[in-house]
Order: sequence, then C-alpha cells, then structure tokens
Amino acid sequence: MGNLPESNEGETLAKPLGASDQPLRFSGLSAADQCVHCGLCLPHCPTYGWHGVEGDSPRGRLTLMQGLAQGRLAPESERLRGHLEGCLGCRSCEAVCPARVPFGALIDRAREILDEHPAAPSRADRWRHSVQHRALLHPTLRSLGGLVARTGARLGAERLLPRGGWERSLAHTRDSLVPAPRLRPTARPDEADVLLFTGCMDRFFTGPDLDAALHVLEALGLRAAIPQRQVCCGALDQHTGHRAAAQALQTRNLEAFGDGDQPVIALDSGCEATLREYPEGTLGRRSLSLTRFLAQHLEAGTTADLWDDTPVRIALHLPCTQRNVTREARELPALLERLPGVALTPVSGAPNCCGAGGTAMLTQPAMADGLGTETLQALCDGTPDVIISPNVGCSVHLRALAGDQADMPAILSPARFLARRLKNPAHDPAGR
Repeated sequence: MGNLPESNEGETLAKPLGASDQPLRFSGLSAADQCVHCGLCLPHCPTYGWHGVEGDSPRGRLTLMQGLAQGRLAPESERLRGHLEGCLGCRSCEAVCPARVPFGALIDRAREILDEHPAAPSRADRWRHSVQHRALLHPTLRSLGGLVARTGARLGAERLLPRGGWERSLAHTRDSLVPAPRLRPTARPDEADVLLFTGCMDRFFTGPDLDAALHVLEALGLRAAIPQRQVCCGALDQHTGHRAAAQALQTRNLEAFGDGDQPVIALDSGCEATLREYPEGTLGRRSLSLTRFLAQHLEAGTTADLWDDTPVRIALHLPCTQRNVTREARELPALLERLPGVALTPVSGAPNCCGAGGTAMLTQPAMADGLGTETLQALCDGTPDVIISPNVGCSVHLRALAGDQADMPAILSPARFLARRLKNPAHDPAGR
C-alpha cells in the first residue's frame, strides 16, 4: 500500500484491512470494502499526482476509512484528518473505478465523522459555521456579506488582515465580486416553462449570470420563474461533514420547488450535481444545466437568426462535477459548436482538477494554485478570445490566478456568454 499515515498509537496501515470480526466503531463506511486496490484511479487523482503519497490517493483514503470504521484509527488523528480533508472531491476516481466504489458518498461520511469528533473543539469554528449556515438560509445576510466583501476588496482591506484564511479569501475572490442585479423573472412559478435555481453565491458572484440566463430564456420565448424560499443546494455543508445542516437545506428546497414537472435550471455545475443527488422528491430528476436544457430546446426548432455570427474562439473548461457527476461533458461543446461564428480551441495537458475544489482554493492554496495555473495555461495555449466555465468556484479560482496578466481572455459562465452572443445582447451588470 505504500506509506500510509499512522494512527495515534503509531500503527502503520501497511495493507488493506478487509473484513474484520472486530466490531465497527463508525457505520456508513462499509462500501470502502468494495475497493480491490487495482490502482486504476491513481493517474486520475489530482492530490496523489501533486503529493505523490499513498494516503492522498483514493485507495489510500479508502483504507484509512476502513481503519476509521473499525476503530483502528482515531478520528482525532491529525495525520488521518490531513489525508481525508485534503481530498478535492473531484470524483475522478469514481468515474474510472471498475468496482464502482461510491467514493463521493464515502468521503462525505468520513468527513462527517471527523466533524463529530474534532481534534480540538473550537468555539470560533462553531461560531463560523453557525454564521455560514444562517447566511445560506437568508438572502439578506448574504447581501450584507457581499456588500462587506466588495467594500473590503475595493479598499484593499486584505492588507490589514493577518495572512491566512480571511486575507486569502478576500484577495482570491476580488476579481469575481460583483453587485447583485435585481432579477426580473418573466412568469410566476405556476405558469412558468422553467424554474431557475439561484444558489447561494447570487449576492457575491453569480447575480449577473442569473440575469443573463433570464434574458436568454426570454429571447427564446420561454417563461422563467424564480421560486421564493429556495436556499443553498447544501453542497458546502455536505462536503464538509455537516449532514444535518445539508439536510435542512434540502428540505427547504424540496418545499420551494414542489413536486411539479417543470425543469429546474441550475447555472453552477456544483449545484446541479448536488440537486440531482437529492434522495427524495422530484427535484433530483427535474434538475439540469442551462446547457443541457438549451441543447434539448434548440433541437426542437431553429434559432440561428437570434445569434451574432462574429467569429469567436472559445476555450472550454469542463469542471469535475460536469465530467464525473452529472456526466454532461458533451452537451456544452455540442451546443456551442451549433452557434454561428463559434470555434472551440483545443485544450490538452490540463490536470483533472483546477484545484478550486469547493473551499480548497482557500484552505490548500499551494496545491490549488499549482493545479489552477496548469489548468489556466492549458486553456490559454490555443489563444482563445474567451474562456467558458460552468462552475462558479472554478471561475473564481481561475480569475484570481489570471490576475492582471496582459491579454488574458475573459472567463465567463455559459449564460453570460450566450447573453452576449444574442443579436440584441443583454446589459451586463458586471461589465465583464
């Protein structure tokens, strides 16, 4: 197995644990036993490629989960936590696994156990999560947070902050912070053709994307509504081990969107992936990306007269969630190639993950910036006019790394790009 981390007692996990007659200490990790340790996942794992350590590979983490479940490893172990919390959650291993190990669900469960048994309980951490969860539930708090962040970025407040979490957060998101426009849906939920999922980044980054999506749908003759009382999809809590908080958000969204049959469009691939894995109700099967919806809609009729045909070269960034979870890697390039004047530039040599990994771009900056720089270089090699990414976290990360580089192409969401390509383009509140 290679050099795996030790337990608190110094025991090294030198081989897969396999079945054991020892009573389980933690449940919910039994699917880790499906791993046959073939190693096919290793070339696809960005953290293993970066660190070169078995404990940062999928099979190494699965072995650690087995040790955790059987009580051979303590959840308070800093080395154990480092390996399990260091996973980017890209699920590239899951996509290639011949044994169909549900790695995404397992890493979520493992982090839930770690959260329930913190190495050093911190009142500050509990307070921070409480504030975060309230903000995910209440748009007014998010509006206040967005205003504070934009003001701080404009004043260069990161220079006054100690190096670390807050300083990195403000500096890294500076180039993506935008005011949230007033969204104008074109129908009520009970009479709409589609419903729009706004997510929790609407007051920080994605307000102009939502505005652009409404404009594109209206141009295509579709009525769109934005259900009230919807909240964050729950991904932030789910992937950091806060299951109860994630379930509370799921319940709110299931109530907000009801059990109708209208498509629910999510602009961020991370939100879409989370919504589609909701275990109850109809929201999971109704949720899809704007790209997939438009690809289906445009097949039903001709819309060539709506689009500007000025030549434009695009580099397409396909995020992990789109490739490995929603499996929509074909829809976006197919849609873009059907638009007049659009040419896709080749992208090769990019790592499997850009390093954004939810909050990893803030908590693991060295690896995140290294992977992101490689990704940005691969996207720019074909000298595109525009880079398109359907994931908000990836876009924020790549914009931060692009910084003030000369001649760097704009990084846009599919919705913003499509709105700009209309013959009568929407006003872009962000000006980008």
